[in-house]
Amino acid sequence: MKIPALWNSSGYENTEALELLRDHIDIYLPDLKTLDSGIAAKYFNAPDYPQTADAAIKKMMEMADSASQNAGVIIRHLILPGLLDSSRSVLRWFAENASGRAQLSLMTQYTSIPGRERTMPNRYLLEEEYDTVLYWLKEFGIEDGFCQELVTGSDWLPDFRRKNPFPSRLSVPVWHYSQSETSVSE
Repeated sequence: MKIPALWNSSGYENTEALELLRDHIDIYLPDLKTLDSGIAAKYFNAPDYPQTADAAIKKMMEMADSASQNAGVIIRHLILPGLLDSSRSVLRWFAENASGRAQLSLMTQYTSIPGRERTMPNRYLLEEEYDTVLYWLKEFGIEDGFCQELVTGSDWLPDFRRKNPFPSRLSVPVWHYSQSETSVSE
């Protein structure tokens, strides 16, 4: 039996390190947070994030393309409130570099967390912002992937003390380690 291996990452890896994963990873799941070095410096303390993530994700797609098994890439992007130009750049990059080679996972669950050392946007995504990004998906012809519904509030913050860390209206668990069955009854 072969269990698929998934590489969940921020996209902030060097290509030499990624090369060590060749033939061992089935699904690459990198973030593409931003392609704006100013935003990357301000919010993530990584002004080189755009160049590093660009090279890393292209390397992941190259390795998935050349894999003998059915390897794949799902690129996640979290829309940040008030920073739509950054999301537009990411979507343009996806259309130019990843269409047909990867899936897009567009996420909307940004939640401001008080007390962070770095200042981040302090509000949820607005419906108008969400609609704008959905329009850009059409503009850039991006059809491969997933788009999270707009749900504002802190419900997306998991509480791992519960069997289902998310509210049931947002997720239904299919398995939990404390059960001997392979599925959870609703």
